[in-house]
Amino acid sequence: MNIVKVLSRHRLLGAAILSMFLLAACGPAPLGTSWAGLTTVGDQQYILVAFNDRLTMVDPVDGKTVRLRNAEGEIRLDDSGNPRLWDIRQGQNQFFATPVLEGENSLLVAGYHQVLYNVDLPTARIENGEGTPIPSNTGNLVADPVVSDDLIYVGLSTKNLVALNRDDYSLAWTAETEHGVWSKPVLVDDTLYFTSLDHNLYAVDARTGASRWTLDLQGAAPASPAYVDGKLYIGSFARKVFEVSTEGKILNSYDTLDWVWNTPTVKDGILYTADLVGNVYALDTTDNLREVWKVRPSTMAIRPSPLVTENYVLVASRDQKLYWLNRDDGTIVSDSEGRPLVREMQAPIFSDILLIEPTEANGITEPMVVVSTLSPGQMLVAYSLEEGRFLWTHSLA
Repeated sequence: MNIVKVLSRHRLLGAAILSMFLLAACGPAPLGTSWAGLTTVGDQQYILVAFNDRLTMVDPVDGKTVRLRNAEGEIRLDDSGNPRLWDIRQGQNQFFATPVLEGENSLLVAGYHQVLYNVDLPTARIENGEGTPIPSNTGNLVADPVVSDDLIYVGLSTKNLVALNRDDYSLAWTAETEHGVWSKPVLVDDTLYFTSLDHNLYAVDARTGASRWTLDLQGAAPASPAYVDGKLYIGSFARKVFEVSTEGKILNSYDTLDWVWNTPTVKDGILYTADLVGNVYALDTTDNLREVWKVRPSTMAIRPSPLVTENYVLVASRDQKLYWLNRDDGTIVSDSEGRPLVREMQAPIFSDILLIEPTEANGITEPMVVVSTLSPGQMLVAYSLEEGRFLWTHSLA
């Protein structure tokens, strides 16, 4: 792919794309070249943030860093009598991939410099010291890993996807590609599906890595496919969204107005996605990807996957705004005072949006949405789902 063309045709995402190309090189990546990886952990739905050289866990109730507790539930204190916090600063490596829960009390974290870390959840301690290097030299780690009973699947930023044995992280097999794998693979039964910047969607035997099929998506594919009801849905830089069978046949396609860099969200037979000039699409998967509606709430890139709830489609943009759209027709929702339900942040938003539901364990009284910006001073921002009411902000000190 020609970087000059990328920058000239898409200046709105030029800096981010160039940063990701730099990640594919062998040298160290500068801090701040990517967005945060977010996930939730446990019944409390603590928010785990991976950004730069930090791993932090945040309480969704108040947006504060989680305090560590002993076996009796008492807050642990440091030598100065201050509460110990769930916060890891790994100065020798960086985190671009979202951590994966590997066991009830253990996280698997991929470090950029081809290293895997085991983190003990209760103590926020890296158990394998400086990490375990993976046996490969074809790129760094920016894609989220996937864990099965026996194997760990990791995409590499320059080319190839590798499978490692869980017991000792030795190499089990390699699936070769012509360019980097930047997205999380999808494991369905005994088949692993993954995309590459070489324009292809791959299906391999999850146990052996043997190829089952390869499908040309006509453009780079930096996001994961969505697997729903026996079919795969994937967007690409060919300005298309594809519906693909598990045999590797294109069943339907839809032409978007620009590049697609997110995993589609499919709910009740409708696929929702967005492109890099701010368009949002709703397509009927039961009717050959027929367009249900198409709107353009933003004039800048929408990279995160849409968050779809019962009534809303939420999208976040490089224009630093979070939009609530009516699920029926894509129009912007109005708040109780008749104003557009749009919330503006301090920096662009590239991370996926989190939905935190109330549970007995977390003590939250209403659903909330959490977004992450590129600003460490506004790393997380939480709003109520129904009214867009500001709840809290979490900053990285």
